[in-house]
Amino acid sequence: MITLTRLERYNMSNQLRILEALYPDEAKDIAVKREALERGYEMLYGWDMDFIYDGEDVMTVEESKEVWDTMDMFDAIDRSIQKLNISKEELNGMPCVRFVGYDGNNESKFMGFAAFTVERLKRFEYLPMAKSGYWNSHMPARPIYQRMLEVWRKIPRQQSFDMTRDELFSVLSAAIHPENR
Repeated sequence: MITLTRLERYNMSNQLRILEALYPDEAKDIAVKREALERGYEMLYGWDMDFIYDGEDVMTVEESKEVWDTMDMFDAIDRSIQKLNISKEELNGMPCVRFVGYDGNNESKFMGFAAFTVERLKRFEYLPMAKSGYWNSHMPARPIYQRMLEVWRKIPRQQSFDMTRDELFSVLSAAIHPENR
């Protein structure tokens, strides 16, 4: 339930009046919303606000940094594989050599933020992905990434993009669940 002070309602009412003038084709619908707001019909304040995320759907700063760290890590993995000239055969059995996205059912805000980062912010466009431009892993990926990040973050930052063979395989091995190692 959304509650607003009288001043907040006044400010929003003025914004809606401006929108009515700017968008004549939508003016009638906007006027109804404005009138409900001005009259204090609290039950109606949330109409058309489904696209404004709230609560657990909001991406925190820490979660956002985790996504960017994950993308950095996969860039570092790719650079190290190339620098060390590691063959596909040597990587056989390593489950997480490239970024696979996040699970659309259970990690959707992470998936959305990763896509937004690349597609809208134009950051990490070079990200080595399992399937270019496809953000849904169709399986929980965050716990895997977190295990890998835990190992990668122990490498000194200045070295983390230029890993040794042992460091690289330690990060990649962390993708395998401890019960399956």
